[in-house]
Amino acid sequence: KKPFSHPPHSTFLYNNTMMKSVFFLVALLAVSASAFAPAFLGGREANTVCFAKHVNNKAAKWAQDKRPRKSRPSDINRKPVVYELTSITKPSEYTISEAPAVSVAKEE
Repeated sequence: KKPFSHPPHSTFLYNNTMMKSVFFLVALLAVSASAFAPAFLGGREANTVCFAKHVNNKAAKWAQDKRPRKSRPSDINRKPVVYELTSITKPSEYTISEAPAVSVAKEE
């Protein structure tokens, strides 16, 4: 027997392939992690405010610009609708009575 023997060729290929796959995974992790790193580490700081050409309208101003205009004479000269107050009837629960107030809580 020999005191030291070299590993078989298939074991060497397996270890070599394993090392390559581990290196590939570490490199892939480093590349994907750099996507979340701050951009100002080695270059210019990304400041998007300086690159704006003009200010965007806020929601209320944009909605006011996009509202329909009264262009027809029937729209311009339209009178407001007058609702008759007699058509509105309130339920009997809302009538105010002259009787004294009655306590709702239980007396013990």
